[in-house]
Amino acid sequence: MKKQKFIAAMSGGVDSTVAAALYHKIGHEVIGVTLRMKPQILDDKVSQSCCSTDDEIQAKMAADKLGIEHRIIESREDFYEKVLRKSWNEYRVGRTPNPCTVCNYLVKFAQLIEYAKEIGADGVITGHYAKIVKNDDGLYAIERGDDSNKDQTYFLYNLRQEQIAMVRFPVGDISKNEVREIARDFEFANSEKKDSQDACFLYEGHSFPESLRLLFRQNPAKGSFVDENGKVLGRHEGIHNYTIGQRKGLKIALGKPAYVKEIDGKSRAVTLTTDSDQLLKKSFFVHNINYQSGIVRTKPFECLIQVRYRSKAVAGKVVPIGDGAIANVVLDAPVRAITAGQSAVFYDGNTLLGGGVISFDS
Repeated sequence: MKKQKFIAAMSGGVDSTVAAALYHKIGHEVIGVTLRMKPQILDDKVSQSCCSTDDEIQAKMAADKLGIEHRIIESREDFYEKVLRKSWNEYRVGRTPNPCTVCNYLVKFAQLIEYAKEIGADGVITGHYAKIVKNDDGLYAIERGDDSNKDQTYFLYNLRQEQIAMVRFPVGDISKNEVREIARDFEFANSEKKDSQDACFLYEGHSFPESLRLLFRQNPAKGSFVDENGKVLGRHEGIHNYTIGQRKGLKIALGKPAYVKEIDGKSRAVTLTTDSDQLLKKSFFVHNINYQSGIVRTKPFECLIQVRYRSKAVAGKVVPIGDGAIANVVLDAPVRAITAGQSAVFYDGNTLLGGGVISFDS
């Protein structure tokens, strides 16, 4: 085996720690790198944060345990502007963004790969549950990780060929339980550390969108709850607090469970329904499509389509419009609570093809 030089993205969690350990164990030169993303204006009251001070300490401890160097990359400005502000701009108009897909492409992988090139490293190691294959045509593809409960390919659809070529996913072909066993064998202090939550950060006692509102010191876009005929049912405290399909936290009594059916960013009306079948949809549009092969598709094709991280991919057809950056998606069977702002990700079996942002406007 030719010894190579890699930087390992070390978030402080067990997955990235084990990923670094596996490559170090087989003889590669590994340098641990942690992205410092927590904005300075966030005080110590946040209950959770990407790459918090505690995470940096955990990452440094793991690197010391392995006997490798640990470095910090300042990413706060990019994270603040490209991820947090962009997410708030979506929430404030009634859409539900997917910060992780943006962060992976524009911040995490972008900065890690840039740094790897700067120091002459051969690639970047991360703890994502995914796999990379090189096809006969020389193109790279991302495949689902072997642990279906931890598969993270949904969040990676925005990566480009030049990025995929630089990345290694050492834990993609093992299970989470095996990762923890390896961590115990290495006697890492974070071997039992809980998995991070989906939200980038939370102010104590607040949701992610409300935390963003507080961070950017914005007034809530208050408005009315209405029924499907437009009848006013009550007032709400801001459209950023709601997402399609939401049932809990509505604080309005209709005699039976109610669900958010639609959110109108202009009128600030949140439409409720007591018929959960009204949440089913088969057709929507996808904008800003990225095809990971780098080859834009302009003709209709069939594939599996996943409309949120925890949902099952379902069969359907993607019909590109114009130059292929936008497409109409028609599912074979209706899916509940398809949400504007979320990501629709395309698969050929277990192979990631790409994806884009869901919209109901072409």
